[in-house]
Amino acid sequence: MGDGASTGAGGAEAEGAEVTEAEGTGATEAGSARVKVVGAGATGRVGTRAAAERVGAGGAEARHEGVGGAEAGHEGEDRGRPARVEVVELLVPGLGPVDRERLIRPPATVGRVSGDEKAGLYRTVVDLNKAPHKVVREVYDWTRLTIGGASRALWLFLMPFLLINLVAWMQPRWPCGKDKRWRKLAGGVYEFGARLLALSLTVLVVGTVGQLAMDQFAWQCSPQAGQDVCADDNPAVRILRSWDTAGPQWGFVVAALAPALVVFVLLLAARDTKQEYLPVLETVSEEEAELARLQRAGKGEDGHPLELPGFWEHNRRDPGMAAQHVWAGLLTTAGLLTWTPLHQDLRGNGPEGLGRALFAVILFMTLILLISVPWVHRKTCLPLPPSSLRSRLLERIPLVRGKIGERRSGGRYFPLWPTHYPIVAGILCACVNVAAVLYCLVPDRRWTVDRVLPGMQVQSTVLLLVQALGVCLLTLASLVLPVAGTRRGMALLGLAGPAMAVLACFVAWLYTTASSQWTGSWLARPGRRTDVPQPVDVMGMVLAPVLVLSAVCGAVVFALVWFVHVAGPAAPGPDGRPGPGLVKRFVRAYRADSREERDDRRHLHELRAARRKHAYLLREADWMMGTAAVLVVAVTGAFYFPLGIRPGLRDARDLAAGALGSLSIPLLAGLAALMLLAFRTLAIRSDMRQNAGLAWAFGAFWPRAAHPFAPPSWTVRAVPELVHRLRVLLKDERGRVLVRANSMGTVLVMAAVWQLDAALRARISLITTGCPVGMFFSRNYPAFVCVESIDALGPRGERPGLAGWINVWRDTDPLGGPVGIEDVDVRWADDAEGADGGPGAYRRTREAPVFPPIEGHRGYTGDSRLMPLRNRLLAELVASHPPEPPPGPTAGAEPTAPPERAGSPEPTHTPEPTHTPEPTRTPEPTRTPELQGAPEAMELLEPARAGEGTSPPEGTGSPEAADPADSFGTSGATGATGSAGPAGPAGPAGSAGSAGSAGSAGSAGPDAPTPVAPDDPPVVPGPGHAEAVPAPGRGT
Repeated sequence: MGDGASTGAGGAEAEGAEVTEAEGTGATEAGSARVKVVGAGATGRVGTRAAAERVGAGGAEARHEGVGGAEAGHEGEDRGRPARVEVVELLVPGLGPVDRERLIRPPATVGRVSGDEKAGLYRTVVDLNKAPHKVVREVYDWTRLTIGGASRALWLFLMPFLLINLVAWMQPRWPCGKDKRWRKLAGGVYEFGARLLALSLTVLVVGTVGQLAMDQFAWQCSPQAGQDVCADDNPAVRILRSWDTAGPQWGFVVAALAPALVVFVLLLAARDTKQEYLPVLETVSEEEAELARLQRAGKGEDGHPLELPGFWEHNRRDPGMAAQHVWAGLLTTAGLLTWTPLHQDLRGNGPEGLGRALFAVILFMTLILLISVPWVHRKTCLPLPPSSLRSRLLERIPLVRGKIGERRSGGRYFPLWPTHYPIVAGILCACVNVAAVLYCLVPDRRWTVDRVLPGMQVQSTVLLLVQALGVCLLTLASLVLPVAGTRRGMALLGLAGPAMAVLACFVAWLYTTASSQWTGSWLARPGRRTDVPQPVDVMGMVLAPVLVLSAVCGAVVFALVWFVHVAGPAAPGPDGRPGPGLVKRFVRAYRADSREERDDRRHLHELRAARRKHAYLLREADWMMGTAAVLVVAVTGAFYFPLGIRPGLRDARDLAAGALGSLSIPLLAGLAALMLLAFRTLAIRSDMRQNAGLAWAFGAFWPRAAHPFAPPSWTVRAVPELVHRLRVLLKDERGRVLVRANSMGTVLVMAAVWQLDAALRARISLITTGCPVGMFFSRNYPAFVCVESIDALGPRGERPGLAGWINVWRDTDPLGGPVGIEDVDVRWADDAEGADGGPGAYRRTREAPVFPPIEGHRGYTGDSRLMPLRNRLLAELVASHPPEPPPGPTAGAEPTAPPERAGSPEPTHTPEPTHTPEPTRTPEPTRTPELQGAPEAMELLEPARAGEGTSPPEGTGSPEAADPADSFGTSGATGATGSAGPAGPAGPAGSAGSAGSAGSAGSAGPDAPTPVAPDDPPVVPGPGHAEAVPAPGRGT
């Protein structure tokens, strides 16, 4: 029987009461609540609190809230019962700014009957299947991390660094302790290749600035230059020639400041992520994370990196990386300053021995730089006995103080590898650069100025060869790493990393070529141009063929796809013979009998095209990336290795190269203009930065693993913050969490759950909508978002996983899809509400005269089909770990529905349910008083809302019914019939809920016993339960 109703054994009429709800106290002013009575003959009102306290079955009364129908026994009989679980619903939205207040409120009770976002019919949607169990809702709003301010526009210039950083995470497999030695070696080769390419990009950027300042400006525009290409009226040229009276060395040295300064400017981009995003308290210390990694490696379980503790906070792939690239940049400048005068001295124009010795030092430091991989960084150390003289001396050196570490086995060690000490590395490189400057300014050297700076041509050619070597290493490792049978689930069969590396290097070379062409046109006379190294020219010539051939391939694929989808699938004839061919079906599609039929077919074609995008769009993007990479390699190789070209065709080849070089100038100018326009738009318009946040969310998802100048990762802030919150919510053994995540938020949630231990995962249920893990992340980053880690989260997997998981995806979603776990994936057809995608599902009707919109990746959170799934998971979440049964009821007491949570003696002033994760002085956390149902009447308690009282449309239920977002489970009460489903093991009656109210709890007095928790899980709706009354159309 419900709270607020007084009934007898014969079943008196149930009367509804409007009472005042005090959250966990006896206060009468905490907030108003309405009690709706649903049942046979439920009429009338009772206006006293005493009537609201009288409940029972067969005349029994409850002494306090939560004992619906149980006979009042001894004062301390309830204290032995375990406390009820606390449930928190955590919402994690997808990309784009969200309205936090709107998201945390209950879902709207309005659904669309027909139409779309532009115009449509809407009606109220009220669900009468409400359970009295209250949950607390929280929202983790992380989306603004990917938007940022106007300075994010500068990230456009960091695109090559971002792409090469992704290459390091595209490794096909992460070798574990159980793998064979050759596979572990392949993993090391892949990592070395990625870091080698990253170093080459740093050298390319610094070398590009050196080419512009030292070659095109200081060298080719000097008075001693053999060719007079620079304009005399250019202000920069006039200043240079006023200095350069005794030789080109002074202008050459001054110009060398530009590439050196670029290194320190790039260091601003390499600043710590904690400076870009506010730092988060560590979830685990670095020592504990390393110890856990070694323990897992000893068991051969280190093949799932995202499950390693502290993965997002302590990036083991980043030791000494910033120091490496500072070395690379400064050594590039020193090499240019040394090689140019050495080239003069080799002709007998100066001290040759000094130049050779200095260049040998630079080569030695370059070798140290190349082999400075993480393994060498961590393993090279000097053991120190305790309290030794060496230890005490090292602790007194300011630049190395604090570097001495403690071994787990005892003793101390001192790391020897230079990248441990970025300040010392910077000082050494500065000393080398100073020596190179002094060597360049050696007096009495006879300078001979050639067309191009000698060191620049050597550097560009060697750099291109190094990049080719790096791509070859990546390709070789990608062929060896995957396990047999796993390639089909990877992008480009596991070769996405080498393809992305080619494109990253090509984009960086395009930056170089565009900068060189612009600088040359600014410095040179009209109709003339300064000379550039051959690789720079070649990359400009490659651009036009690559763009044209890629466009042709894309146009052919698009035309074929359009033609096939317009024609539709083949269907057999009525006599079983083959149906019409592809061309006939295409013609018939445009020869419909009526306009309505043409419209129907057009909508069906759009629906099929959307479904094809779900199946093939990301794969087509991968193949286009692979095609572009192959074209770049093939066309570049054709310029350097003209195989098969006879001597008579060399003139034609040279003519074609000249034409392509001329064509590259307007192409690069157009691309540069588009990039500057994008930069201006992103810097000025915040809405465009929101759109660009999509690219940053995917591009800056992973921490820096190959390049320190890549944009900082936002997950370094978001994942640990979410891990902390989940641990706080689950700190109490009674805590349960239901996480609802959408789009990119699903990846964030899974990354956080992987950081939790099995005991905490077992108390979490998860609803993911539009999840890109299976469609994008596991295909492009199979070594980290691996199938084994995804399966580990399954509720019925081999390893302990989540308490429950439902992954919802649409067959028209190009990004979200299944995760590949049985009983987890739920497919929604996107052609009509509840349609199965069969024939006629796309047809229009009089009730819905407009085609339903094709949602794709949108509208998951407002879909009316989501609430039943959410209610089911909430019920299972509590039922999976039911409280222990009480010692036993008092003699003579009749079994009733399970009692509910009672309020805490500490007063609160909010009618909303609260959750207290941290322990307080109160004996129980603050809880929401709830109501108890009965077979004759079911009462639903809800905070009063403004605007209530309007009569709803017939057949939709009352607008006063509680929203499904405020409760979990279902009530067991029916609508007009008043019948009730089973309430659980307590009895055949179909009521669920709790008896009593805030007032009754407060009236028990200060000596009242502690309220008890239920013995039974929440009721799951059965066949006899009334279903929700949604609108015919899909909710918005």
